[in-house]
Amino acid sequence: MADNATAAEVEALKLEAILTSAVAAIITIDSGGHIETVNPAGERMFGYPAPELIGRNVSTLMPEPYRGQHDGYLAKYLATGRRQIIGIGREVAGLRKDGTTFPMHLSVGEFKIGDARYFTGTILDLSAQRAAERRFEREQALFQSVFQSLPDPIVICDAAGAIRLVNPSFAKVFGLGEPEILGEALKGLFERPEDGERLLAVDAAPAPVKVDTARLRRKSGAAFPATIVQAAIVGSSGSRLGQLVVIRDVTVERQQEALLLQAQRMEAVGQLTGGVAHDFNNLLTVILGNLELLEPRLADALSQSLAGEAREAAEMGARLTDRLLTFARRQRLDTQSLNLNEFVLSLIELLRRTIGTPIDLSTALAPDLWPTVADPGQVESAVVNLVINSRDAMPDGGRLVIETFNATLDVADAASIPGMAAGDYVVLSVADTGHGMAPEVRARAFEPFFTTKPAGKGSGLGLATIYGFARQSGGNVTIYSEFGRGTTVNLYLPCAARESAAETAGRAVPEAHAGRGETVLVVEDDDRVRRLTARRLEDLGYRVLEARHGAEALGVLGGTPGVEIVFSDLVMPGGMSGVDLARQVRERWPAARVVLTSGYSAELMSQADIAQLDLEVLRKPYRQSDLARVFRAVLAGRSRSAGSTG
Repeated sequence: MADNATAAEVEALKLEAILTSAVAAIITIDSGGHIETVNPAGERMFGYPAPELIGRNVSTLMPEPYRGQHDGYLAKYLATGRRQIIGIGREVAGLRKDGTTFPMHLSVGEFKIGDARYFTGTILDLSAQRAAERRFEREQALFQSVFQSLPDPIVICDAAGAIRLVNPSFAKVFGLGEPEILGEALKGLFERPEDGERLLAVDAAPAPVKVDTARLRRKSGAAFPATIVQAAIVGSSGSRLGQLVVIRDVTVERQQEALLLQAQRMEAVGQLTGGVAHDFNNLLTVILGNLELLEPRLADALSQSLAGEAREAAEMGARLTDRLLTFARRQRLDTQSLNLNEFVLSLIELLRRTIGTPIDLSTALAPDLWPTVADPGQVESAVVNLVINSRDAMPDGGRLVIETFNATLDVADAASIPGMAAGDYVVLSVADTGHGMAPEVRARAFEPFFTTKPAGKGSGLGLATIYGFARQSGGNVTIYSEFGRGTTVNLYLPCAARESAAETAGRAVPEAHAGRGETVLVVEDDDRVRRLTARRLEDLGYRVLEARHGAEALGVLGGTPGVEIVFSDLVMPGGMSGVDLARQVRERWPAARVVLTSGYSAELMSQADIAQLDLEVLRKPYRQSDLARVFRAVLAGRSRSAGSTG
């Protein structure tokens, strides 16, 4: 800059530098709307070189409707002084030379030179900002979609570990609503708070994602295994703002793994047993054949007697290997269509003589029983074995019931029994009031040679043989038993000719039977069954609380108003049965209804108590449609009762 430059020249140079370097487009127009000047940013923004714009009406840079309105607006301002943009600014649309439009923010200023009036427009291109806003909106919508619909609980915590946001699945899994949990420490969800402190500790250099396993606790107090995925929420500056935690309840997965391991173990034992039995049969064939040839050639009575005893022992061994082959599913079955009702009735007299007088034997045979396809000899052996087991479990007498019924297993029911397929089955059930089985005994009941009887009193092959026969026939066997309370063994055999399993398992629950947000308390000591039942009810539209036994159920009821149905197993640990729980519910919460369920024979339930308390009882296994129907009927009955007392 020359030393002799005037002040005006200096100011002009400064202004030119500002206009040239400005990021915003700056355009000046005269009072007629004609462009006087445009800076380089304006040229780049609108796509015109400055000489093409100078002298043209500024409306050239405006799409409709702004173009048609501009001159009238300017004339009105000059005449009345009424402002719409000048000194205020607003967002409008701009028009580029190539015909494309873009969002922009326009601020207008006014100045005079002599008597002439001029206007300056400062324009910011909002295209990048709007694109960023649209991206943010899409990402926000995606986040909300995942956050709201993911079946796993999602928890967002602040930097101090306090819970600030949870998704709807959190309430379903933990039984806690937002008002109860917001602001609380995340570590409080753990069964052991020290595990929470350890797993949730903030690393100096946090990994993008951490995966851990731990046991968490529901509102009811029940603990469950979970997989925990953590991700740090980091701001643009790199500072840690909080933490996102996804929790996967793996109760069902763990139980299915256990069931699979049990099935694999039984399969491995079966393969080993079948191989040994096959080889042993070959040896017995040689022994029996040689004894048969040798026996007539022996002259003295003692030798003949010894050979005869050896032959009888070998024949016993052959029968033993037959049973082992049945367990291993390598025995040929002579199947035919059977009506199990007729079959059971034909055995009754034999069974009465077998069990003796101290035991009361009765039957409960379904009148509409479906036919089944099975080996009659194996069915007879199974019934006799089960009845003998029941007799031995009741040395001082008791009740024994042989029952038949139809059962349709859906996919969820079948998944709870290793190797079972969904479909229609005929069930033969043998139930007793004997001493029952401890859990560790029940877990090994089908293993060959496992027995709790004294030496010489049992081979340990009875239930193993029944298991093998049922599996080879396309069915299965289940045991319901509580130590000191009795045992029910259910033999499932496939139905001979019924609707296909796919149609049966996929049948939808009628909408009229669906839940409407009513609160149900599920009381069941078997974690697997309780979780399955809770999920079924949630799918039906009910809000579900959980308890493991009667005492815990009473605690949940006392702290949770509005429970409308208590759905309880009949037999539970802790000294309080389902009937006992029903009595207390009826006395303390008369508005609630109780539905019981049991895998035991209906004939052995407390019929008088159930009738007196007017209780519904669902026999396990039941279909989801049965569950839905009974619940709607119970709720409808409650509504009618409430209406009649009003």
